[in-house]
Amino acid sequence: MVNLLDISSIDKFYNQMNGGKMQIIATTTWDVEPAHFVEFMANCLKAKEIHERLGAEQVRLVQSMAGPTPGLMYALIFSNGAAFGSFIDATRTDEEWLSFWAEASQGNYAKIISQSVGQDLLS
Repeated sequence: MVNLLDISSIDKFYNQMNGGKMQIIATTTWDVEPAHFVEFMANCLKAKEIHERLGAEQVRLVQSMAGPTPGLMYALIFSNGAAFGSFIDATRTDEEWLSFWAEASQGNYAKIISQSVGQDLLS
């Protein structure tokens, strides 16, 4: 039996089942003021370009349609933990990303509701 609280057990199980190709998914869920939706979308499109250049394999923007917290979830998908780690390192020094984030975060129309990083056990 796999102990879901023990990452080493998950990794061992997954390596046996799928050759260790577990994807990493990093998400940020935003509460966006409706009057600024177009501006937020434009920022997401620009962020997507930068994130893909820095190593994100896929970028998604998911609109919640039901549930306790409506919002827009921006998701970054990476082929594995090493790719995610390289991405994080790159974001700390990439001038285009740092400049974009400094400018985009000036607006007060979108608030982070939650953030998470997880392993896709079925990838």
